[in-house]
Formats: sequence, C-alpha cells, structure tokens
Amino acid sequence: MRIKITTESLDTLSREGLALGFFTDERPPRGHCGFVDWRLNGIISRELARGHISAAFMEKVIISSSPRIPASKILLLGMGLLAELTDDKLYQAGYHLSETMDGILCHDFAFSLPGAGRCHLPVSAITESIIRGCFDFLSKDIEKWATSSTTILAGESYLEDVVSGLNNFSIKARDISIIDIEGSPEMTIF
Repeated sequence: MRIKITTESLDTLSREGLALGFFTDERPPRGHCGFVDWRLNGIISRELARGHISAAFMEKVIISSSPRIPASKILLLGMGLLAELTDDKLYQAGYHLSETMDGILCHDFAFSLPGAGRCHLPVSAITESIIRGCFDFLSKDIEKWATSSTTILAGESYLEDVVSGLNNFSIKARDISIIDIEGSPEMTIF
C-alpha cells in the first residue's frame, strides 16, 4: 500500500479518482468538497438543495468530472453531522472508501480528510482512523494491497498533523505500508 500526502491544488492533482467527504450540516459544502462544488458550477449544492443527495452517513454518490477537475471519477461520501464525527465513523469511511474505489476499479485515488480543521477531532486522529479503515479493507487481498496508491489531500496548515497521524498508523501497522510525502519535500516519515 503506497500512501502519499499532497498539498497540491485539486486543479493540478492528477489521480484517477477523487473521494470527498461531505456533511449534512455544511451547506454549501466546505473544504475540498466545497472547492469541487465551485469548480463544477455548484452541482453538489444544487443536488443537496433538491434533496437528491443528503450527505447521510455512508451515502455514496459518484458524479461526472469535467476538465475543470482532472480526476475522472469523483466519489462523494456522506459523513452525517460534523458534530457527530467519531473515530469509528472515520474508520468505516476509510474502509468503505477503499471498498468502493476497488469496486469501480479505481486503484489510484486521492481523498480529503473529512472535517479536518473544522471539528472537535484532532487532524492526526482523523488521518489515523481513515487510513486504518483503508488499510483494513486492502489488506484482505495482498494483490490489492500491493497495487493500491492512495493520496491524502492535506492543507498546509495541518500538514504536520497528517504526518503525525500517519506515523501513528505506521507504528501500529508495524511498518508494513510504504509512506511517501509528495508536495512537501522538506518532511520525511521514519
């Protein structure tokens, strides 16, 4: 399993898939999901307003991309209420994120950290929980685990917290994953 971190803009990020968490109590969507909504002319906000999507916990929505977002597959993953975000929900999100991306044959994807910097949970805990879920799904099949490439979208303001969460995960996973830092050459993980 190859895990990368990037602070790169979604305008230039070149991955096959992009997964974004969104919340029932954030209208319009915020963070990376808000940026994608803006780039896609408000499609997410419109569908939320129409009641076609809700952001209920574990709701999965695949939307078409456009040249304005380089990823060919965009997955929206409902996270429920931001105030009710827990480590367990993040673990489940990571597990189902990997499962869904595998199901649509997308093995090179980037994802945002749901609620990072906007909720009561530390970014390091958010990172560790969601990566643990991704890892647990992928580790069931050594071939999937070996060929998966996952990129975490991190903001400059919480990059060190993401690295800390990955370090915690790596220690608990006994160094069986390969972790690279992309977009921040001055930082390394041991």
